[in-house]
Amino acid sequence: MVRKKDNYQILGVSRNATLDEIKKAYRKIAMRYHPDKNPGDKRAEERFKEASMAYQALTEFNPQHTGDQSSGRDTEGQGNGGFRRASDSDSKINDFFDGLFRAGPQTKRKTKARRTVRAKGSRGSNIRTGLTLPFTEAMLGTERSIRIHRNEECDSCNGTGAQKDSPESTCPNCMGNGEILDQLLRGNATENKLCERCRGTGVLIHRPCQTCHGAGATRKERSLLVKTPPGIESGKSLRLPGQGECGLRGGSYGDLFVDIVVKSHPVLQRDGYDLRCQVPVGFATATLGGEIHVPTLTDPIVLNLPRGTQPNQTFRLTGRGIKKSEDENGDLLVTIVIEIPTTLTRRQEQLLKRYIELEEKVLSQES
Repeated sequence: MVRKKDNYQILGVSRNATLDEIKKAYRKIAMRYHPDKNPGDKRAEERFKEASMAYQALTEFNPQHTGDQSSGRDTEGQGNGGFRRASDSDSKINDFFDGLFRAGPQTKRKTKARRTVRAKGSRGSNIRTGLTLPFTEAMLGTERSIRIHRNEECDSCNGTGAQKDSPESTCPNCMGNGEILDQLLRGNATENKLCERCRGTGVLIHRPCQTCHGAGATRKERSLLVKTPPGIESGKSLRLPGQGECGLRGGSYGDLFVDIVVKSHPVLQRDGYDLRCQVPVGFATATLGGEIHVPTLTDPIVLNLPRGTQPNQTFRLTGRGIKKSEDENGDLLVTIVIEIPTTLTRRQEQLLKRYIELEEKVLSQES
């Protein structure tokens, strides 16, 4: 039988210790030997790792503090050449501490993956801006140039934040991970926290770039062309990928969102893909028929009214509305509003009276 150091002895507690006593003892050791307080001290690192493994074995993986694992005894395996198979608990412990101390081939793969993510950097923030359009431009579709202010990758340091001749060093606080495990002093709770020392980059800059002062980005004004589709409505947003803020340390740019506001038209109103308008017409024109001018999204067109057009009668002008597709447009619906004059010349009044007399004569003959 091969014996190893007892987990209770490692933490300095008796075998009858309660869970609270085990936690208290572990915290005391962890506070003393934590790598953050002992940078570069391998003995402190090993002591911290040993205490943490013992604590994990006595609590999370063996809550009753019983069995060979918690006592520290190893038994000879049957048919395995004297070696025992690693249990699930051992595997979890090894994975846990490999992530913290970057030990072993499995952890090297994980660390490499994390460094690959960091090498790509973090994505930049999105930007929102507004664009107000006249009604006709919004319905027809248009292109507008807008100006925005955004953070762009510093040309002097290519976004690194450091002078070109200044080497970077791995952050000793998070050991290059960009995050620190904030779980060891809180019992069994686990939480990854952004490293405050390197701000999540995993590296330290010793000589900041003189242009961006270590930020990796500078503020610039840009002119961008925004293309709006036909029929866009107020409240809609257009997304321009990659036109937002620059990312951290070479990360991709965020997006630009353009919020649309459409002005109202003095005559035309939208109804889905159709347009509506009201056109005032004199009662004589409505009675006798004639040509009237109707506003559209482009130039006014002529509409021939038939004789006897009635008040609020609507005429449909096919294809004069908003574009639905490459081959189809909505319609323009024209409602006639007959205007009654409020003032008349003497001649007009005489003619109207004569008209009434003739109308009464016709009605009497018909009856």
